[in-house]
Amino acid sequence: MPVDPKKLREEKENEISETYGQMRKRSFRFLFLNVLIVLAVFSLLFFLKTSSPETYSNIVENLQIVVELKKIEYISPEKIGAKVYLVNTKKTEKNFTLSDFYLKIYSESYTVYEFSFPTIVESSVESLGRKLVYNLENEVSLLNLKPDTYTLYVRCKINGREVETTRTFTYKEEISYMIISEPFYLVDEEITPGVAIINKTATRKTFDVQKIEWIFGKEHISENINEQVTLLSGESYVFRSAHKFKIENIGQQEVSALLYLTDGGIKEVRGIIPVSKEFENSLSNLDFSLETEDIVVVNKEPKINLYIVNKSNENRFLKIDKIQISIPEAGYDFEINNRRIFLAPLGRSFVTKFERLNFAQPGVYKILVQTSLGKSVIKKEMTIAVGK
Repeated sequence: MPVDPKKLREEKENEISETYGQMRKRSFRFLFLNVLIVLAVFSLLFFLKTSSPETYSNIVENLQIVVELKKIEYISPEKIGAKVYLVNTKKTEKNFTLSDFYLKIYSESYTVYEFSFPTIVESSVESLGRKLVYNLENEVSLLNLKPDTYTLYVRCKINGREVETTRTFTYKEEISYMIISEPFYLVDEEITPGVAIINKTATRKTFDVQKIEWIFGKEHISENINEQVTLLSGESYVFRSAHKFKIENIGQQEVSALLYLTDGGIKEVRGIIPVSKEFENSLSNLDFSLETEDIVVVNKEPKINLYIVNKSNENRFLKIDKIQISIPEAGYDFEINNRRIFLAPLGRSFVTKFERLNFAQPGVYKILVQTSLGKSVIKKEMTIAVGK
């Protein structure tokens, strides 16, 4: 059968065109995927650069120093917390000498703090481990800094070779306003909201409040205040409404307060109030956790916070009868009664800060927490390490 050259040519052209089109689609998908990967990598690097609490120095014999900050943005009167560690990047223990240690905290306008320790220190660091070589809070208390961007610079010698690194952080001042209420309410209860003014600056501030307008649901109440309040750095003051608002609906309810100042300024503050139909009567799917703000050492009041943790994926409305905290070896006992606690799904809530606690000896201490709600009881045993 004779072959039609024209038809054969058209078939070949269609075949080539189809093959080329598929190749173009694959090439485009491959290129698009690579672009996404590059963007993801750059985004990750940018995120780490701007939010990572650590920065590393150059490496000397598998060793390097790292600066760790508690945060990269502080608000007055918060205290600056920084630690310097020596890190071993090798899978075997490393001996080292550290000398000529120097630390400086400064901004473009002035130097806040300098520390130098020229003495040679000899020690070792475990495989892939790190060793604390400097803790800023043990040396000086830095707080109420001027609002600015600061650089923390560290330089030292590891085994005779110099390493250095820097870390930047910002220090800010602000006046905070927030709604004050119970953690949650039940339907048909009454709420007497408050609004707090918090002076998070390094200086004394005076506020002249003329009136406050409260808004809850369909109610709009105006109250004349005509009060002058002076707050030192870190102090707060709460204005309470003279009016009680009745709660009628379940769910997240909004409370608003408008503060009218005598200088003509208006500050609007909003808060969300969780509302439930009833209290829970079970402590199931709950846990406790501890969080320390600093290393716990002997003869120094520790900063230990206790949190209650929601292990379920639902809102929790708890009215706990009693929370008992004890550390037998330290002779410490503390009790909390009739506490309302609201927990978001898989969230946690602050319970208390351990007060008037002192450890006389280093070691590992048991912390016992027992919570009761009616006939429901949960117990939790935790430990905390105390250094010298």
